[in-house]
Amino acid sequence: MTTSALVLAAGGSARMGRPKQLLRVDGRPLLERVLVEVNGSRVDDVTVVLGGHAEEVTAAVDFGRAHWFINAAYRTGMSSSLKAGVAALGPGVARVIIILGDQPDVTALLIDDLLDLQASSGRPAAALQFNQLLHPPVVLERALWPGLDSLQGDVGCRALIRQRPDQVATLPMAESSTHPIDIDTLEDYRRLVGNQTG
Repeated sequence: MTTSALVLAAGGSARMGRPKQLLRVDGRPLLERVLVEVNGSRVDDVTVVLGGHAEEVTAAVDFGRAHWFINAAYRTGMSSSLKAGVAALGPGVARVIIILGDQPDVTALLIDDLLDLQASSGRPAAALQFNQLLHPPVVLERALWPGLDSLQGDVGCRALIRQRPDQVATLPMAESSTHPIDIDTLEDYRRLVGNQTG
């Protein structure tokens, strides 16, 4: 079973006021921090979807083994990047794990655990569960990909899996754990790095 990782990093960072992908975390750009972990997981290949600030991002970020492309329609919302990214995967890909490029606490171990959970569960999807809600990263077998076509605007695959909870294996995260939050605002960023302002 060929497994791809799809990292969504096309946002224009309107709420942030500067390229979110390039915020410094532990001495490196946020997107690069995410990619280090994704590249270190057992996925067979890694695709990154870029959009806003793509020229700056490609100049500043070490993509490692990941390859990237630009979603020209990124301004229409995350759903367009998700659909473009899945469409770009090869015909031999049986499942994909979808990760947000602004999830700094995602680790290679977490990615591998989700892949193993999905494979052993007999269900076509797997996701994190935190506070009774499903969150990315999300594993989707190819059979579920057509359901992404109905997504519109600034929504991701969690909108799909929340409609089909019986098809999703869940990996519970303890409330006290450092779970893979995504960074949407400067306040989120400051909470992540303490007093660092980037």
